Amino acid sequence: MRESKDTRALLATVGMAVLFGTSFVASKVALGGFSPTQLIFLRFAIAALFFVAAGRFLPAQALTREQRKQVFLLALLEPGIYFFLEAYGLKLTLASTAAVLISTIPIFVVLLEAFWLKVPVLPREVGLILLSLFGVSLLLTAGGWDRALGGTLWGNLLILGAALSASLYTIVARKLMASVDALTVTRWQAVFATALYFPFALGAYALGGKLPTTPKPWVATVYLGLACSFGAYFLLNYALSRLRASFVSAFSNLIPIVASVLAVVFLGETLSTQQVLGAAIAIAAITALTLTHRPAPSPPPPSG
Repeated sequence: MRESKDTRALLATVGMAVLFGTSFVASKVALGGFSPTQLIFLRFAIAALFFVAAGRFLPAQALTREQRKQVFLLALLEPGIYFFLEAYGLKLTLASTAAVLISTIPIFVVLLEAFWLKVPVLPREVGLILLSLFGVSLLLTAGGWDRALGGTLWGNLLILGAALSASLYTIVARKLMASVDALTVTRWQAVFATALYFPFALGAYALGGKLPTTPKPWVATVYLGLACSFGAYFLLNYALSRLRASFVSAFSNLIPIVASVLAVVFLGETLSTQQVLGAAIAIAAITALTLTHRPAPSPPPPSG
């Protein structure tokens, strides 16, 4: 039974990485008609409305006041702080630099898991995570390190802050899963994220933001709401309820690989030999990590 649950959690982790990988192409299409804050608001509003419509079939667990606070903290960390820091950081640095810095999330999670959750991390696991990070760096720096690692100091610091925010989300979610199921967490996360971003989306519209008149941005936004804000976050939260945080976060290094493949298929971009090699290294490292993973201990109960 435990092995079956672990297998489902592994599949959920892979599914999460694939869905988040598709979000880059979908977001590029959606941002052709919406501002960033409008898009984030609509994504999570669609996810929240889906929960309302499907509430009869997706019953939610009743939350205590303390649990609601923790779910609100999750929504504040991601998408709240994460997307704000990423959006403003991208204005001050290169997209390739941002991608390299975001790929450090597994390193932050390993450190937080070891020092906060007191979970022992084996040197072999750290080595495989670093190897996957090396593969991703090859994928993202094919144009040269001098071009990839550019931008301003403040922009790079904002992106690192976004990576830290996502890492904290992973750890807080892992602890919360001791007492709350993944579907309930995802439901309330969508509700809180919608409330957080509503004033900013309204402000963007009031300042002259126009709604798109063509269907493509709307279709992409609906996809992002259902597949990513609902589907990917549910799979992420489910995986965190079954697997160690550092193990789940390592799969985030599959996201730029999926995004690169989809960019080739849908946007007509090309991959160099170095990028293919980097993707192969990252996939091999994550596969090895999967084959040698240790069962997760039960998450510590939330304090309070």
